[in-house]
Amino acid sequence: MTDSDIDDFKITFFYKFKSLEWDYLQSLSDNKKKLLSRDDQLENYNPCHILEYGEIFATLCGLKPCTLLAHYVMHEYATGLVEKALKPLFDEYELEKEGFELWKLKSPVTELYRGGWIFANKKHEQYSLVKQVFVTTSLSSNKVDIGRALGYPLPYGKYTIEYIDDTESKERNTCCVPILEYNVGAASEENFTIILFHLDEYAKLWKKIGRNLTIDLSEHPLMEKWFTDIKNGRKK
Repeated sequence: MTDSDIDDFKITFFYKFKSLEWDYLQSLSDNKKKLLSRDDQLENYNPCHILEYGEIFATLCGLKPCTLLAHYVMHEYATGLVEKALKPLFDEYELEKEGFELWKLKSPVTELYRGGWIFANKKHEQYSLVKQVFVTTSLSSNKVDIGRALGYPLPYGKYTIEYIDDTESKERNTCCVPILEYNVGAASEENFTIILFHLDEYAKLWKKIGRNLTIDLSEHPLMEKWFTDIKNGRKK
């Protein structure tokens, strides 16, 4: 059961896309699965770690300006996902009429994201930045602009943050299903608070469809300690 003010078609889209994406990743050849694994080993291929349904849904619901679909090794991955999962639903639900766009990246942006695609929400306040960054005639955009266009809360840095779909993790009986990953810089209490506010927006969206979202701070030990202290009542 859900207590949701989200349009019904978006919830239906969420579950349909999630299913089609899973089918696509399972249908890939062993050689392609190896390319999608972190160490090029077939036995370590885990589609749970590369799912895009969370970012697509966040874009659909206005939390993210856009979703970038691309893989740094298997360049044809994004086109396959679009053809097998995203484009059929994009057409079925007439998302263009709802204010969404789907396009394949062109040169020179493909020098950074070869074979990449963009799913964009034209109603988002950062839509103009999406166009500036991903529809450009030069590679002048920096990592900060790219991060803002993708809806990340802080400038690029060395610490990795992941939001985990805890519901999906349990249903798939796996360690974790990340639905959003981004890097942040300076470790400060102000930045930690910004991250938690951003997480809360996503967690509220997930709760509206009856799902639970958590955060993985294992790659950001300073924030992990700060967050643990708050939960244990050692900070006010």
